[in-house]
Amino acid sequence: MIFIHVAGKKALQLRAGLRHFLRDISGNAAVEFALIAPVFILILAGSLDLGMLIFSRFQLEATVSDSASYAMVNADLVDGKDGSDLATKIATMIASEYAAGDTQASVNVNNGAVANYNGAKIVISGNVSQADACYCPSGSASSLDWGSQQSCGSSCPDGGRAGRFVSVMVKQAYTPLFSGYGLVKGDFIDASAIVRTQ
Repeated sequence: MIFIHVAGKKALQLRAGLRHFLRDISGNAAVEFALIAPVFILILAGSLDLGMLIFSRFQLEATVSDSASYAMVNADLVDGKDGSDLATKIATMIASEYAAGDTQASVNVNNGAVANYNGAKIVISGNVSQADACYCPSGSASSLDWGSQQSCGSSCPDGGRAGRFVSVMVKQAYTPLFSGYGLVKGDFIDASAIVRTQ
């Protein structure tokens, strides 16, 4: 009988200790934090990744905008005589911003001089004499169709007027941590502009 009484007493003490343990909430915050911390870290990493992508994209677009503004200010250089100099200066502006070697740029001055930057050097090509004519280009800067030479001011098929243009296209390598969020195509981000100078 004494044995049963001692065993019953131990069971009661064990039950009381278990009840006390189950009612104790002093460690709940640490357990909850341990469960939710990986989710917070994932959200933070995704936010940083998206923020870095947007920042890089804005920098690229600012560089293209500065280049386009430079072309507009120097509209008198958009011709066969000074076109290669203008293309070189704009490509040099881009190269000074992105000297790391992972950036490519192309500046086309009115279907004449073309300055290509490959991340290391600037190469000038194109037929500079074509820059003296006016054009009715169509498409985007990455796939621009200059069309045939036109008289300056004549009507274009799209309703605009023939003029002189400078196209600037910049492409930079970018590898996101998670996903491109639809903004990165083929491990590159790009920005471009077509500027009418006359």
